[in-house]
Amino acid sequence: MQRGLDVVFRAWLSQLDLGLAAPLIKPLFIHISQMDLLSMMTFWVLATLGACLATSWPLPAERRQAASCTLDYFTSIVPAGVRVERVQHVTTGIFVETGNIGYPTFPTGLPELCAVIINNTTADYRFGMFLPDDWNSRFLTVGSYSFLGGINWLEMGVGVKYGGVALSTDTGHSSGAGDITWANTTLKQVNWAYQALQGSIYLGKNLIEAYYGQRIAYSYFSGCSTGGRQGLKHIQLDPNVFDGALIGAPAWDTKHLMPWLSKLATWNLPESASYSVNDANLYSRLQAEVLKQCDSLDGVKDNIISSPSACRQKFDITKVRCDVSSNKTSCWTKAQTDTALKMYADYVTRDGELVYKGSEYGSELDWTTFLLPAVANDLSQNVRRNFDAQYERYFMDYGERWQTTSYNDSVVKDAEARDERVVHASADQFDLGTFRNRGKIIMYGGLADNVVPVQHTAYYYNRTVEAMGNVDGFFRYFQIPGMRHCWGTPDNVKAPWMIGSTGQSVQRPPYASAWSVPLGFNDSRHDALLALMGWVEKGEEVSQIIASEFNFTDATMQNIVLYRQRPLCVYPKTAKWDGKGNQNDAASWSCS
Repeated sequence: MQRGLDVVFRAWLSQLDLGLAAPLIKPLFIHISQMDLLSMMTFWVLATLGACLATSWPLPAERRQAASCTLDYFTSIVPAGVRVERVQHVTTGIFVETGNIGYPTFPTGLPELCAVIINNTTADYRFGMFLPDDWNSRFLTVGSYSFLGGINWLEMGVGVKYGGVALSTDTGHSSGAGDITWANTTLKQVNWAYQALQGSIYLGKNLIEAYYGQRIAYSYFSGCSTGGRQGLKHIQLDPNVFDGALIGAPAWDTKHLMPWLSKLATWNLPESASYSVNDANLYSRLQAEVLKQCDSLDGVKDNIISSPSACRQKFDITKVRCDVSSNKTSCWTKAQTDTALKMYADYVTRDGELVYKGSEYGSELDWTTFLLPAVANDLSQNVRRNFDAQYERYFMDYGERWQTTSYNDSVVKDAEARDERVVHASADQFDLGTFRNRGKIIMYGGLADNVVPVQHTAYYYNRTVEAMGNVDGFFRYFQIPGMRHCWGTPDNVKAPWMIGSTGQSVQRPPYASAWSVPLGFNDSRHDALLALMGWVEKGEEVSQIIASEFNFTDATMQNIVLYRQRPLCVYPKTAKWDGKGNQNDAASWSCS
């Protein structure tokens, strides 16, 4: 009889799929085998009830004893090929990892928690976790930015203040901004593409459940740019990985985004060419002219371009031309305006293949990201000849001597082949399958973003609708007029952009100790992550999110006041002013 109980329990445990490492499960089996029939039945009922509760809703925050926050404890539960680098019980509100060049800013104001760094020595990547002493049974994976290598502790510090465990990976390398030279092996490329985060999530979940002794109730993701790509990619790889994902400005189409960047560079090389745009003041002049001509096309004059599609039809670029001989810093030549028109247009190959959607009207200040500085004889100070060519040199194995000026449309085919056969970075699966039955996505993009042009974000959403039909039940997309890449707005625009998503909270006081939306707007009406949680856990559909913009009140930039709020609407709806209320008050606007 006792042997039969053991078999039944093992079968029940395998169905439950706790994902615990063998060293953790074995002592449990030994304990069960020593139970009599009555004890076994009691245990079975309680355990099953506990499992149901754990998979139904977050339990009240449970206090975790710090005694288990030790190197010895985590070393005892990790599988072979994994090393525990560091375990620290944080009680001072501050955590620092020295040598992190990818993410050198660290969070403050942390709750008491256990900070853990895990090193998968077999697959060559690392990840970090913040496990709060008071845990609400949620799990939040935080995305990365660009090609940076390092653990994103700052955003983990934001995430843990929502009460859940926060996790981030270094994507398998260490690097700073503008550096892709590390991508000189297939393993490093694939780790950045998906493998490091995938492995970190799966092992991280096992360690979390072992540490707290209960299952994760809800798993979330939040990331912008590369982080947005990561979120979409992992939903496509495993529709059960997250219950909800907050996806910002996703750089989802790697195999086309990177050739597009090189194409931008070729339109502006050599630096001495009459068509090359080399002065940041020229971009400012163009952006100001776009505002002048297009601000009111949406029916409201507010320094915000809310209808870039109308601007695309109406804008007269000849207005920025003037006497270049007398004013080279703000006068555009015809050749330069021709270059600008190429950037606004979709990049289509000579064979008619769409490579990447064009820059949006109102995004001109972001054009400098991939085009300036452009010092002709200094590679380290020339984005066009350096960063814009590194993907081809390293990810595509063209070699270090390959130059942007060698670019032609054949690079696109090579990029597609390399990504589809080897690296698999692009998150270009439009049919998200069974995720629609179990998960939720809130995706957003800034209309003034040209780091990852917002038209290509809308393109992903539209292709998903084509593939799946109406997706409102699980996938909602919001455009943010006047917002640049992931966060922020030009000083001459001052559009509401803050929705508490990845990278946003720490842009305003109290900076490294910030979370959610400041000045008390940390609720599901103003915070997109809280809105996502409400949609996932309570079925509260997200029909709008109120975005905020603030003004600094002192020169130290340590204090702010609310300046403007406005609802963001589920695409393709837009916010409409009622014609009489305060334009800076969200109550004066509605979605239609």
